[in-house]
Amino acid sequence: MIMERKETIEFKPIIRKPGDPIRSEDWNIMQDMLLSDMYSLKREIEELREYVNNLSETIVLTNLESSVGTSYALDEIVQGESDSYNLKTVGLITKQYVTSVWGIGDICQFGIADRFDILYFWSGAYNGNNNMLDVSLEYVEGDKDEMVGTNLYVNDKSQLSSPTDNNPYQEYIYNKYGTWYKYKIRNPFPDKEVRYIKFTNINSDTNPRIGNVIRIEKKIKQIVS
Repeated sequence: MIMERKETIEFKPIIRKPGDPIRSEDWNIMQDMLLSDMYSLKREIEELREYVNNLSETIVLTNLESSVGTSYALDEIVQGESDSYNLKTVGLITKQYVTSVWGIGDICQFGIADRFDILYFWSGAYNGNNNMLDVSLEYVEGDKDEMVGTNLYVNDKSQLSSPTDNNPYQEYIYNKYGTWYKYKIRNPFPDKEVRYIKFTNINSDTNPRIGNVIRIEKKIKQIVS
């Protein structure tokens, strides 16, 4: 039987006393190690900063109420139309808003009371696949609305339509009784608090509706270098 001999090497640090000389080779090695650690730490901090600066917070607002426009349950037939969604709930949507009188006018106005970079909303239109929708924001600070979407394209609710280049939808919820499409708008002033978002129909030949659910996304406050 052959026994393998293993030697244990002990590390013995070199302890210097105040005033002791140090070889240039040892000093250079120490400097190289220190610089390497510093560069490694700097890279880790930069990667962490980039990660945090790309984080965003998502908030979903549901069961929204509006003082303008007219609301209908999803299983109700909207005035001037011939059928409904035939469901009480589609996703988180429980109510739809349209203009009080068929044609041009305000559809709804939802309270936000928050800052955001991007807002998502659900829509669909009777006689859709047309340009028809204006979207504006009212800020807490300011004396006028900021138009963030003009003559936007809305897809037809009665069929599943393809997205378009001028206003592609993000996703859809489909059933044989009607389709909801999710669109997005970007806030040009994400540092300002938004009081209201308002949707307006500007095409008298169409009847767009807005679901009572919106989603906002805002970036986490960035780490200053």
